[in-house]
Amino acid sequence: MARLFKNSDGHFDAEIDIYPIEKTGRKSHPLNGIRWAFAYAEDFAKNTKNGTPTQISDVWPEFLDESGQTIPTDVPLMGMLKARMHIVSPEMVSVHMTRLKVGTKFYCLDGIRPRAQGVVTALD
Repeated sequence: MARLFKNSDGHFDAEIDIYPIEKTGRKSHPLNGIRWAFAYAEDFAKNTKNGTPTQISDVWPEFLDESGQTIPTDVPLMGMLKARMHIVSPEMVSVHMTRLKVGTKFYCLDGIRPRAQGVVTALD
């Protein structure tokens, strides 16, 4: 299957643990190509405690199978999966690349609700 995103800058690899639908209240499992928002775990934890909004960005996952190929967009996603992360806004690439390192933890959000959590495994 072809890649979901065409941009070539600001990518990194991650492992993402998608929460079970029973935990999130979703009616169905997400599909590849989902446009979750991205929040750094340290920001999310601090801001959740004091009630201030967490800064979120459009950093979208492209989920990959065991051989590194893009998972088809009609396959329900669940559990721990590898992903290629795409920083959508070119002006945000430098902002994210100064914060990201292997081991950085983050959340994938649907609105303000966490739907998955991840960790950076490699940087370009």
